[in-house]
Amino acid sequence: MGSFAVIAKGMLRQEQRSGRVMMGYLLGCAIVGYWMSNFLRYAVDAGEPINILETFCVVEQHYVNMLFLVLGWLLIMADVPFMKGNIYLLLYRCGRKRWNIGMLCYILIQAFLYAAALAAFTIIISSFFGFAGNMWSSPVYSLALDVTNNIGAKYNITFPWLGMMKAMSVPQAFAVTFLFLYLYLAFMGVLLYVAALLLSGTAGMVVVMGVHLAGYLRMMDGYTETSLLARAVPGNFIDGTLSYWQSAALFLEWIAVLMVLSSVFVKKIEFQQRDEVEG
Repeated sequence: MGSFAVIAKGMLRQEQRSGRVMMGYLLGCAIVGYWMSNFLRYAVDAGEPINILETFCVVEQHYVNMLFLVLGWLLIMADVPFMKGNIYLLLYRCGRKRWNIGMLCYILIQAFLYAAALAAFTIIISSFFGFAGNMWSSPVYSLALDVTNNIGAKYNITFPWLGMMKAMSVPQAFAVTFLFLYLYLAFMGVLLYVAALLLSGTAGMVVVMGVHLAGYLRMMDGYTETSLLARAVPGNFIDGTLSYWQSAALFLEWIAVLMVLSSVFVKKIEFQQRDEVEG
């Protein structure tokens, strides 16, 4: 067990110093920052304070933000399947199985760190505009009741999840929103890794972007049940019951299936040929 933990730790230490990874984090924050600025501008104009956790709930459940937010994550993951110059030494010392588990652990940890960085960014900025507590603020209530989309059209931000506000406190909504974002990022990361193992890094990117865009288009057409992106937005499924946990279970099942597939593919991959192709 310790060997793949060491591999994951080493990958994390190496990648966190990469300019590409840093740019991925900055891109994610920039995308979130745009929608956050719209929401905070609305809150300032409303003249009421907001809960510092609300911004994350509002921004991370905005469809267009979710469409572009993945770009930062894909930039972080652009080096899949992580076949570095020391790949042969790692394979000799720990074997393919442990190397594969280490890479999967790295992806799951990196997805958590990316989601946590975005959440922390929204909280830090929102702390200048609001309060901490369990209660939803008046601006968010007004936004949720904006059925005519007057506020949405003016400030380019929406939050139609009145059901979430009735069923959950702000910390609960924050936790669920964070969890669903993390699960979606983890799923996309593992899918990219498996596709890169089977095909190539470039082909993996095409597969992941295809899945992501297909989910967005189906969501826009109203098919939320069959859209993976829609399932990453918990407000779509919070109706006073616990049915939204089915989406979390679905992501976990897909991640588990992909992990099993990676353990099969990693036994057959020709590392030397792939290392030469990827440079």
